[in-house]
Amino acid sequence: MVNTITKGIHKVIQEKGCCNMKKNTIICISREFGSGGREVGQQLSKKLGIPFYDKEILARVAEESDMSEEFVKNHEENAVYSHIINVPIGHRFPGVDTEIMTPEKLFMIQAHVIHELAAENESCIFVGRCADVVLKDHENCYSFFIHSPLEERIKRIVETEHVTERQAKKMIKQTDWERSSYHNYYTKQKWGDPGNYDLMINSARTGIQKAVEIIMDYVK
Repeated sequence: MVNTITKGIHKVIQEKGCCNMKKNTIICISREFGSGGREVGQQLSKKLGIPFYDKEILARVAEESDMSEEFVKNHEENAVYSHIINVPIGHRFPGVDTEIMTPEKLFMIQAHVIHELAAENESCIFVGRCADVVLKDHENCYSFFIHSPLEERIKRIVETEHVTERQAKKMIKQTDWERSSYHNYYTKQKWGDPGNYDLMINSARTGIQKAVEIIMDYVK
């Protein structure tokens, strides 16, 4: 969550016009694991002077769901979306007052938090969490998909996570499967389908900085 001082800095930068971006602009970035999508979002945040939300959403979802951050973290963008032990949302066990927290209900709380953050900021950036579909009715919402060839992503993960190529490949396969399954289930739209995004950007060809510039030019 961006604090008051940071918000003030973001506002000053934006008022100085570092980019002729429309007011109330929402940038949503979906990404293949290891493509550098999160870094693109962070760089955009610095250059545009607007808040960036990725893992920062965890604390707020945890607070509103009355669950631990660890619980939320373990279930975010997770493909395990069937009802917990097949108990419908809102069902209460005999003698237990606490409402069962299912993945579906957690997703609804997360969507609500995303809407709240979009409303609280003049402009902001979201990475993942189906924000592109959650905010699709927002007037100035732009969605981008950052991708890269597998071999390039393996190299990046080996460097950033300090793992072997074999481990990197396994991590990529697992994470992409979880993200696509999660996204497809909750949005009924295919993750990574070019028709669902404003632009598809191959970060291996553009590099991170150029990808940032492309998005900045697009949202002007």
